[in-house]
Amino acid sequence: MRTRSVSEWTPERIEALCKSIAVLILGGIVLALIVVEFNLYYVAALAAGAALTLLVAWQFEAVLVIYAMVAFIPWGRTPDIAVGGSGVGKGLYVSEAMLGFLLAIWLGKYLLGSLPSDRISSGFYKPLGLYIAYSVLNVIHSYVFWDHHINRIYQYPHVNLIELGLRVLSAGALLLMATSISDRKRLSWITAFIMIPGFFNLLNMFLRTGIPLVAPWWPLIALLPLSYCLIVVLDNRIATLWRVLAAVVVLIGILQIQVFGISWVSGWIGLAAALGTVMFIRARKMLIPVVGVVLIVVIALRPVLYQKVIVESREGGDYDRFALMFGGWRYATTFPLGVGIGNYRSYNSFYYGEKWNTTSYTSAHGTYWQHLAEMGIPGTLLFVAILVGGFRWLLQSYRRMPEGSSKRYLLATMGQMAGISTAALVGDYIIPTYHNGGVTTFSTTVYSWMIWGLAVAHVRLAGLSQVGKELLYTEC
Repeated sequence: MRTRSVSEWTPERIEALCKSIAVLILGGIVLALIVVEFNLYYVAALAAGAALTLLVAWQFEAVLVIYAMVAFIPWGRTPDIAVGGSGVGKGLYVSEAMLGFLLAIWLGKYLLGSLPSDRISSGFYKPLGLYIAYSVLNVIHSYVFWDHHINRIYQYPHVNLIELGLRVLSAGALLLMATSISDRKRLSWITAFIMIPGFFNLLNMFLRTGIPLVAPWWPLIALLPLSYCLIVVLDNRIATLWRVLAAVVVLIGILQIQVFGISWVSGWIGLAAALGTVMFIRARKMLIPVVGVVLIVVIALRPVLYQKVIVESREGGDYDRFALMFGGWRYATTFPLGVGIGNYRSYNSFYYGEKWNTTSYTSAHGTYWQHLAEMGIPGTLLFVAILVGGFRWLLQSYRRMPEGSSKRYLLATMGQMAGISTAALVGDYIIPTYHNGGVTTFSTTVYSWMIWGLAVAHVRLAGLSQVGKELLYTEC
């Protein structure tokens, strides 16, 4: 085991730190006086920006922790930067702006060679790179081969750019987490903090605290911590107290999402898929009895479930999603390369109704159907390749990972990925859609990409390295 010295807070070190802080404060005061005297406010802005950039670059991993803690809150909205077909302007939130800033600094660190050098390949990278490249090609293609039935005044370049930007930011979130963390101590901190938003939103809703900090589609960011808690429950090597506490959290999650919130189909099918995946991989023998108990409960509560799920879904218009699924396939077969990301609303305003017997919705309300419509069959296959390739790689890494917190996190990530991929059948939960509130819901969807990138970091820092066809483990 490699050891490293830990600096102590000696009186001399504290004195030196205090002197440095005093110099910084004095320098700031002097700079402010100069700015006021000569009206050089732009100089002050540049200096402040440079100082902030250097500070973030210096404490990059700490800022990643902060971002993971606050990204779920849609706050700090900028002035309108885009107006789509609805005529309503939309601005960016901190979740997008801060991530863009972090990516710019990450790129600088990459070019300067200051990122950790022990990078590894993963099942996410190649399909993700091809997906982003195809997204750019898709936007260009939509301008060159615009359908003559649709008036070009309904083509909104800023919407296309924002949709493309949300994809780049999502991919960037994965890369940030995968390549920026330098040691296992920081990895442990970020792993703990990335679960806090899920725990917070779950308990906030269950306890009815009324705290207004609620993530859009909050059950989806609770999939990771609930999957992790189930793994703790199933691990008999962990202390009984922790297993009991984890069981309580899982029970709260099931009650809140699958009982009290049963009307929201996306939440309960996502949680069912997540927990089912964890049990299938970790405790397969227990899965059949659990499924049997669930079936008995479903049969016993059939009248209630029929009212809460079937009737309320039908009255709420959720059954329109079947028409949207058909419409997505119709677009993919009519426009093989897609109508272009961000253009669904423009095309659907012409083709909906009697022409194609589809709804007038402004988006397909499903990640896969939105991809079929806007990116065609090739784009959809590339997107699915990210999920399949990433999951397969995580499973291979999990099987070769020694027991411990990293192995538990990989399994929780696979549960989260299975859950969010299932929920995405009926919602824009992985790649947000501009015309379905995507600028706001990015605050939730970005967590999937951060979670997957963090899983890559766990594999990298655990010492799993690709050698031929073998995955070898080396002690850190």
